[in-house]
Amino acid sequence: MIIDRHLSRVAFDSEWGRQMRFIAGPRQAGKTTLARRQLESARCEALYYLWDDRAVRLRARSDARFFLKDVPPGRRPAWICLDEIHKFPGWKNTLKAAFDGVGDDFRFIVTGSAKLDWMRRAGDSLAGRYFTFHLMPLFLSELAGHPADPGSPSGDAGDWLRDHASGVPAVAELSGLLQFGGFPEPCLRQSARFLRRWRAEYADSVIREDLASLTRVTDRERVRELYDLLPGMVGSPISESSVGAHIQVSPPTAKSYLQRLGDFYLAFPLRPWSRNIKRSLLKAAKYYLYDWTAVESEGARFENWVACELRGRALLWSDQTGEEFSLHYVRNKQKQETDFLVVRNRRPWMLVEAKVSDGPPDGHHEAMRLALGGIPFCQVCRQPDVSVRVRPGVWRVSADRLFSGW
Repeated sequence: MIIDRHLSRVAFDSEWGRQMRFIAGPRQAGKTTLARRQLESARCEALYYLWDDRAVRLRARSDARFFLKDVPPGRRPAWICLDEIHKFPGWKNTLKAAFDGVGDDFRFIVTGSAKLDWMRRAGDSLAGRYFTFHLMPLFLSELAGHPADPGSPSGDAGDWLRDHASGVPAVAELSGLLQFGGFPEPCLRQSARFLRRWRAEYADSVIREDLASLTRVTDRERVRELYDLLPGMVGSPISESSVGAHIQVSPPTAKSYLQRLGDFYLAFPLRPWSRNIKRSLLKAAKYYLYDWTAVESEGARFENWVACELRGRALLWSDQTGEEFSLHYVRNKQKQETDFLVVRNRRPWMLVEAKVSDGPPDGHHEAMRLALGGIPFCQVCRQPDVSVRVRPGVWRVSADRLFSGW
């Protein structure tokens, strides 16, 4: 089964001109497939190069523009993919030499399983030559076959909620996502036995291979122990002192390990938003997993999936428009909390609460949304057949409707 990905309409848009496209995201999210499909559509299949292949590395060492010999006749500008190039010493200079020499005649796609924008932090010799795009696990709308133009929502969040509250239900697709996750291979196989084997190997391979080869972290067993703790902590602010005590490391080391889990796309933090909230509680981040199937509790797994869906949309909207979308949570000193706050250009845009069952929203959400400037609030539930505008600015909507379209 071939699934159209929203990112293909964004990353390969001709509007980006000659700039290289860096495709970052979790391992096995489909970056290579995305790139190869683009090469196929441009009839440039021969211009895919995997840097794990020793023959490719040897060719590149002798000539940074080795690929010129493989260009099909009449294919200018040609699309070319350099996969996993960032794992090897001197990759920036190799890429810079190739791009500066023939950038007008080629459209470079650079993909990798580790976080490319993390690899760029120190001394970026490629400045001004690329745009970074993010491929996340499957969206519900992609699985449901609704790959509409993923442009940024126009207008305010109220318009977006109104348009999506009456979306075409995708009940079966949502059930599949929650049970088998958003990584294409286990999601499409729909096999519980395959998922168990895949999940057992996935985190180990990222920690053993990517983290080991790209960082100076030596105690990888402690990192794995920390990752195994996170499913039971989903949805709760995490204390670095507490998790450090669990795995017998210092709080600074625990903080570093959490950062590495984010750098290598195993988990991501949600930071608290404190502006505009009187008596706000500045606490630690909450962490969510890209592989939400590791979370056993039904409510926590659903919340984790909603977090991934919203974060993925925020990243894609940012990639598509150049605007700044981000995801946070809100919590006050009475420990009243709204699960998610979508921020647009550093201003609150939409509040979202995740619930398994439908019901009247708790009163503190209204206080939160008014404190944030009267932004819209949506209670999104696992229960199907819900689409209610409670009052102006307040909605209750089933997840299978809200996220089935773009």
